[in-house]
Amino acid sequence: MNWIASNIFWVLLISGAATCSMLLQALAPRFAVRFIFGEDIASASGLLIARSWGAMVFVSGLLLIASAYHPEFRLPILLNAIAGKLGFALLVLANGRRYLARPAFAMALADLVMVALFAWYLAAR
Repeated sequence: MNWIASNIFWVLLISGAATCSMLLQALAPRFAVRFIFGEDIASASGLLIARSWGAMVFVSGLLLIASAYHPEFRLPILLNAIAGKLGFALLVLANGRRYLARPAFAMALADLVMVALFAWYLAAR
């Protein structure tokens, strides 16, 4: 058995817990957006979108944790996580230097590591 297959439980648990940290954005969107991106939310609709995004990412983290315990659900959950994390990372990286010194850049890199681990697992199974 290769490394990823024998450690996928912990990879999913840790990745899921890290992803769940976005609950902060659902609960305190102005603070989270200012901290992560260095920008303020200027409108009520922006606040709603930020809350919604935080909640959706939080649920994605819960699903990653659940998939650690339920291997039969891993394929769709990992495909969803790969799409979401890859999308976020590419959008942040596409903005070049704008977010280089912000937590958004570190989050994008962490998401790329998770995408690589998830893809490795799916390829190995």
